Amino acid sequence: MVSYSKLEVNGEWNSHSNEPTEVLITFGSISLNILDKRGEPLRQWAYSSTFLKTRETSKSMFCPDMEETESLYIFDQDAVNQLIFLCNKTKRRKITNLFPWFFLFILLIFSSVYFSDYFRKVTEKVAASLTSDEQESNLGNMMFSEISGVSYCDIKKVNDYIHSSDKNYLSTASRNIELIFINLKKDSSILFPGGKLLVPYSILEEKDGVFKLVEITKEAKKAIKNKKAISKFFSDQTNKSLLIYIFGNFTHLNFDKDNGFSISLDGRPEAFDKGFTNKKWLKLKKICKL
Repeated sequence: MVSYSKLEVNGEWNSHSNEPTEVLITFGSISLNILDKRGEPLRQWAYSSTFLKTRETSKSMFCPDMEETESLYIFDQDAVNQLIFLCNKTKRRKITNLFPWFFLFILLIFSSVYFSDYFRKVTEKVAASLTSDEQESNLGNMMFSEISGVSYCDIKKVNDYIHSSDKNYLSTASRNIELIFINLKKDSSILFPGGKLLVPYSILEEKDGVFKLVEITKEAKKAIKNKKAISKFFSDQTNKSLLIYIFGNFTHLNFDKDNGFSISLDGRPEAFDKGFTNKKWLKLKKICKL
């Protein structure tokens, strides 16, 4: 664009509270200056907010805001073009200047989400690594002690009977598992840290209950090996509780039974190892009579 050389041009300034006034207009570096005929400043409009309202052959009208509280008529077409150029240039520069800040804002959001998630995962792993087998068993005991208003079979009698049975998959696989037949409201079993396995009491009444118990025990054995129960337990804790636990205090942990690892069977169980004879299964049911 050819450089604009006029120092000032005439115009007409209008305000809702004043009569139309003939004014002098000069172009500053960042704003349009509106002066009275004596050269006294009346208004100063920023190029970034000034916009062209109407354009005609003889004159063009500009406003400083969307409310159009004021208006300015400019009659010199070169001055009109210069003002349009300055307004557009300032708006482009404003958008360009905002882009780095917008990028930084997005980067900060991404970083906070990423590092928050990373911090959480690291905290859970640290908590799990600090938990000994004995401590894990204690956590499981505390979870079980929080259960109230639910009946369950004699734990010692049931496990002694299963472990003393002839060698089979169920008696062998359950060596590190403490079976607890309990009146759960849901069909899935729950594995607590330390090997406590809560099994719905209703499984004893099912036709294929023995097969289901073998499958559940099999899945629990895998979960214990992969530390699924303790991982699930820590994943359900708050950040504050985990940090307090890491520093040696577990009183803030949530010991709700829903923080245990859920085990569900998809479809019918595989009858690869019955585990018990019908006679032994009936005896187990008698031992576990509620």
